[in-house]
Amino acid sequence: MVRFQTTSGNIDVRLFDALTPLSIANFQNYATSNRYDSTFIHRVPQLPTGGTSDFVVQGGGFKLNNSIFAATGITTDAPIGNEFHVSNVRGTLSFAKNSLGATSQWFFNIGDNSFLDAQDFTAFGRVVGNGMTVVDAINDLTTANASVAQNAPGEDFDEIPVYDINKVVSQNDVKNDDAVIVQDVRTLNIPAGDYNFDGKVDGADLAVWRAGYGSTTKAEADGNGNGVVDGDDFMIWQRTVGQNFGTPAAVAIPEPAAATLALFSAAALLRRRRK
Repeated sequence: MVRFQTTSGNIDVRLFDALTPLSIANFQNYATSNRYDSTFIHRVPQLPTGGTSDFVVQGGGFKLNNSIFAATGITTDAPIGNEFHVSNVRGTLSFAKNSLGATSQWFFNIGDNSFLDAQDFTAFGRVVGNGMTVVDAINDLTTANASVAQNAPGEDFDEIPVYDINKVVSQNDVKNDDAVIVQDVRTLNIPAGDYNFDGKVDGADLAVWRAGYGSTTKAEADGNGNGVVDGDDFMIWQRTVGQNFGTPAAVAIPEPAAATLALFSAAALLRRRRK
């Protein structure tokens, strides 16, 4: 379980560590080295087919540095290959990629984007609890087109979600307090069988497991991260029942095992986009 702490709220995610181990090791490499800290949500695009913005919320690639003109890409590791197992439906967390593979950038699927499955986009986690409320709120923000400030290869910054589009247009810039900042990405310090995330393993967690048994979309009780709530998750609950870690808190993600592994334009720079 990991928590994305953002300026719009927390997003908790159950990672598919048993199902997509290489992707999880890659994700942990970025998280443990704090490369995701202070990055910003740089892209909320329209669907490729057009007509709606309920597509993805994308981040993990750039730091704003308090001005879109100063934005920089984070240091990336070598690309990894695909580990496609789970469809890119609403609530899944997937890696973005190019022709060489995936590096640091990820996206939350807002709608049913199963058409991405044909390209083997790897979903390596699923949002749990009220996290999609936060993701939806980010998706609903107005976006600014700052493509004239492009200073990072492969990104034109033309769909940046911002809190106050009027302020952004007035100052002709996107600053830290205008954008959705990912402040931190860390694991939640909870027992393995704590399926309601209250810090202890008890009968309430068994009830969550029973309610989700057989589900591939209710990830709360997917304790081993294999993409489905099954008997193995019951065994995890049984082995840990009685454990009490206290109020859950975000802690540093452990290192994965080595084996798994300017001046403004005279023209209007930022213009209003949809919503």
